[in-house]
Amino acid sequence: YMMGGVVTDLRGRSTVAGLYAVGESACTGLHGANRLASNSLSECFVYGARAAHAGLDEPVPGAATGPPPPGAALQRPPRATQEALWRDAGIVRTREGLRRLAQDPHPLARLIGACALQREESRGAHQRVDFPAADTTCDHRHSQIGPDEQPRAAHWT
Repeated sequence: YMMGGVVTDLRGRSTVAGLYAVGESACTGLHGANRLASNSLSECFVYGARAAHAGLDEPVPGAATGPPPPGAALQRPPRATQEALWRDAGIVRTREGLRRLAQDPHPLARLIGACALQREESRGAHQRVDFPAADTTCDHRHSQIGPDEQPRAAHWT
């Protein structure tokens, strides 16, 4: 289980021109470290509407139109990666499990593992066996990472 996703503003805009994200694919910080079940539904409605309006207001010159090219569909992660995510990034996490995950062949699994490994505390749904307490110096900090980057802590309020 992971909360977070593409970092967006209040209109669903990401740092990539023309890319919008809402719901569980977005990271708004709205729910903090522990989103309660079904609370994301209201977030989908509110941010979905905002993103739709922003997308209509801000067309991207040269943006592709029409269906995606053949073979462009996302592929399901391999079964071994799914099992590694369940085992190593599930409810209870350990340093050794997160290190394994940070070496997984699937790029998203590696990003999740690297960010979770960097967060040396327990907070909300992120529970580290080796760091059982929250670290108050991490209040309002979100772990961020991009392709070919190291995890970093970003401060949001």
